[in-house]
Amino acid sequence: MAANTTALIKALRERVNKILTTYYEEAPSKDAVFPYAVINGVNIIDLAAGDLASFYLDIWVDEKQPTATEQLESLCDTLRNELTGAVIAESGVFAAHIGFDNQNAIADSEYDIAHRRLSMSARTFYN
Repeated sequence: MAANTTALIKALRERVNKILTTYYEEAPSKDAVFPYAVINGVNIIDLAAGDLASFYLDIWVDEKQPTATEQLESLCDTLRNELTGAVIAESGVFAAHIGFDNQNAIADSEYDIAHRRLSMSARTFYN
């Protein structure tokens, strides 16, 4: 079967949404309710059997809250723990195994939000 990036991103977003409200590529400008995650930077590399799709999960919290830093680190840990080794799939299309790559603090020009980035990847096999 042929590659289906849309199905992969949809399944990935649905899986992350089980942990934290998640958007693809852009967070809502006005209506965002903290905390939330954004999937972006999807990069797909062809492998001999399937693809390797690397992506970022940007996690955002309201820095004005007194426990923002603790909340941010806890969310990063939860996402890392629950997604590493997880399998996402769409019957008849693909199956993918998620892995953790690294975590970084992100400098941001906004002063009222705290932000971290998880780099992850999904080894994808097509049916």
